Amino acid sequence: MVPFPRNKGFIGESHITSWLKAYEIKRIEDGKSEDTEHLRLALCGLGGIGKTQDVLRFIYEYKNQRPVFWIHAGSITQFEADYRKLGSLAKIPGHDDPKKNIGLIVKQWLEGPQSGEWILVVDNADNKLDFYPEPTSIESEGTDTVSNVIAYDGIAEFIPGGSKGTIIVTTRDREVARNLANQNVIIKPELRPEQAMELFYQHYSNTESMPDDTAALTRLLMELQYLPLAIVQVAAYLDLNRSITISRYLEIFKGTKESQQRLLSKPHHINWRGKNKNAETILTTFSISFRQLRQQSKLADSFLQFMACIDRKAIPRDLFFKIRLDGVEDEFLISEALDKLVNFSILQNAKIDFGSGHGYEIHSLVHLAMQTYLESEMDTALNKASTLLANTLPYSEYENWVEWRVYLPHATALLAHLVGDSQASADLCVKTGQHLFDLGRYSESLKLYERARKLYAVLFGEENTKTLAAMYLMGYTFRFRGLLKEAQELEEKVLEVRRRTLGEEHPDTLCSMQNLANTYGELGGRLKEVQELEEKVLEVRRRTLGEEHPHTLSSMQNLANTYKELGGRLKEVQELEEKVLEVRRRTLGEEHPDTLSGMQNLAATYAELGGRLKEVQELEEKVLEVRRRTLGEDHPDTLFGMQNLAITYKELGGRLKEVQELQEKVLEVRRRTLGEEHPRTLFSMQCLAITYKEPGGRLKEVQELEEKVLEVRRRTLGEEHPDTLFSIQNLAITYRKLGGRLKEVQELEEKVLEVRRRTLGEEHPDTLRTMQSLAITYKELGGRLKEVQELEEKVLEVMRRTLGEEHPDTLFSMQCFAITYKLLGGRLEEVQELEEKVLEVMRRTLGEEHPDTLFSMQCFAITYKLLGGRLEEVQELEEKILEVRRRTLGRDHRDTADAMYNLALTLYNVERTEEAISLMEEAACSYVRIYGSDHSETKDAERLAKRWKDRRRRGSY
Repeated sequence: MVPFPRNKGFIGESHITSWLKAYEIKRIEDGKSEDTEHLRLALCGLGGIGKTQDVLRFIYEYKNQRPVFWIHAGSITQFEADYRKLGSLAKIPGHDDPKKNIGLIVKQWLEGPQSGEWILVVDNADNKLDFYPEPTSIESEGTDTVSNVIAYDGIAEFIPGGSKGTIIVTTRDREVARNLANQNVIIKPELRPEQAMELFYQHYSNTESMPDDTAALTRLLMELQYLPLAIVQVAAYLDLNRSITISRYLEIFKGTKESQQRLLSKPHHINWRGKNKNAETILTTFSISFRQLRQQSKLADSFLQFMACIDRKAIPRDLFFKIRLDGVEDEFLISEALDKLVNFSILQNAKIDFGSGHGYEIHSLVHLAMQTYLESEMDTALNKASTLLANTLPYSEYENWVEWRVYLPHATALLAHLVGDSQASADLCVKTGQHLFDLGRYSESLKLYERARKLYAVLFGEENTKTLAAMYLMGYTFRFRGLLKEAQELEEKVLEVRRRTLGEEHPDTLCSMQNLANTYGELGGRLKEVQELEEKVLEVRRRTLGEEHPHTLSSMQNLANTYKELGGRLKEVQELEEKVLEVRRRTLGEEHPDTLSGMQNLAATYAELGGRLKEVQELEEKVLEVRRRTLGEDHPDTLFGMQNLAITYKELGGRLKEVQELQEKVLEVRRRTLGEEHPRTLFSMQCLAITYKEPGGRLKEVQELEEKVLEVRRRTLGEEHPDTLFSIQNLAITYRKLGGRLKEVQELEEKVLEVRRRTLGEEHPDTLRTMQSLAITYKELGGRLKEVQELEEKVLEVMRRTLGEEHPDTLFSMQCFAITYKLLGGRLEEVQELEEKVLEVMRRTLGEEHPDTLFSMQCFAITYKLLGGRLEEVQELEEKILEVRRRTLGRDHRDTADAMYNLALTLYNVERTEEAISLMEEAACSYVRIYGSDHSETKDAERLAKRWKDRRRRGSY
């Protein structure tokens, strides 16, 4: 694992080789030549002095066949990337798991017996704080990635120790060298004059000028302080520019010394290099090259100015053909200018994972020299670069994400230096902010949107369309961060200005109405206002754009979603969505993305209507098949389709394996493409955790997943973000299922309720749901039925008033309240009235065979049992439930198995023993297929069937 070829032109002997020879002689003298031991040594010296080349000379001359692992340690990112390469090359278990600390995995492997003897080169270990961080040097971003963990602990923590292996460190920092290698530090000396001259002539082939220029060359090498990097740079320049003699070059060099000293009167520092007292001479040398380059090629000089403004690594060659710098489009002219930069050793060829795969890197000293050289022109260069990038970068659509992975470091580097107030700067802020938003980096995105808003306001005014568009994006981002009040204030401001300046029916005004409606919907308690806004938008779009315009169809879908939230209007929802789908199929085609979205929405409505799960399955399978074929397996829309189909399979029952496989696939792709802590990845973890709860026996895995999701959301979103509260609520439910942790459940739910009451209000749907959940916990704790009753009465009163008597949430609340009455005792008549009301509404609004209707029938059947003397009615209800569930869900769905179990109990109580035993055995077989033979539900059904058989045999019932 050596990334560089042998340098056949290396001057002299490797200092590493010399040191090791002396060390081995001493070991032989001490009688230790046969022993293996852990050895560390560091090669320390100035940047560009040839430390890496020295190590390479040793590696290629080394006769023993030890594996060599070469690690770049110039940054945390480089160190982590090379450790991952090492892990992949050595096939170390766990190397490809993004959750695991690759630093620790590789360190332990190298220290262990399976790695054998090895040589580890830690190259460019220049930044002390990367190796030994101080508390003030670590930004407060937490340890949310492996890179942040390594940064927090320091690279030194992950350099192997033990009793074997050789570690060679190259560094500019003597303190790092001493800390890593103790006394085994070699100071790399400068080249001797004759070595420097030999190195120069290796890169300068104009032998005709040698005799006359020997004296000038001696003086020039002294001016360069015999630094190999500078010697090679100057020799390459002179070899390509034969009209300039060494004497003339020296004259120019010495003539610019005073001006270069003025440029460097304020030291230039790069954090990871520290102070470089030799920088003046090196930068003077480079500035001469830059000036000569400007004289020879205007386009190459323009490229140099552009690259001074962006990141120095992974610069795509394709980019120079896209930006059309100085209006040049000719492929040959562009290639010639780039080759000239390569010939000057300003650019180094590099491979990148994008486009042609051909890219460039710039040595950091060269990059610094470029910026120093352009100091007086830097603002102009930055503004020009921002215009070029803003016009070149694509919008952050999924198909452009690979491109954005390459361009994002360049956009952020440019924005970090940019201080101007041009429109291009603001446009670049918006484009970069949109991609950061897609990556789930909402805080960074919001800062760029705010910066764009201020720039647009200065340039065009507070009420300009661009300023308002930036505010619109800020409001959207506030909503995703859970800052709903801030989102509301911004969106109301935008809407007010657009109504006044553009008119009520302008497309931008309508977009603002919809955005504000979305925020009102999340704030809760304002669904009527949401409905009014969306009905207004739909009415205008129908009138101005027509019934079948894409924007009109989107408004229909938005209104349909609101009708769902309002409850009791599923038939209207169905009609709207069927209309949207019919138009899209006819006008866009069966496989258009908008048509597929329409199918997905209609499938969700069919699922809520109940009794149509087969149609739901067919629609979702169709959507997924098309998306896989047209977008690819890893596209976000394909993953969304998988997630929805998994939910449908879960509802159908008996397909938990397929559900689990789909959700695990979605999670794997999102982890790989978005990262461990992206909001969509966390959502996938949460969905998979819910699935793991289903079959039982995996609650520990559920707990680990949910605790991970909660930890990330607390750290990245804050304790009171809606997503964080949702995670707390889910974890509380898991703790309840695990048993023995009801006090923790109570504390978590009380915390969620306190925050939601304070931030959302007493009557927000999420607040009410938390009250309902806390009431269930109080029931399970026992002895608090009065508090349960008070909570549920409050929930029911608010839901009746805000959602209406027949809303699904209101009906669920009635059902819970009825169960509490049962527990309180003596109120069975009231229970019966509540449950009759719930059942009547569900039958009328959802239909006889909807899952919620069937659940209500089951509750009603239990009440009849408690009232006594109505077992025949109970039996009729339970037979109806079982018949529907067998037909719609199949016999291996958990709800079907539960229906068998309940009916078997009733049949046994009415002395239909043979049927009861047969049905209970069938339920037990279904539980085995659903949960496994060791699950409590399975064992309970088998136990009852066996007991009844034993009693039948004994003649005792």
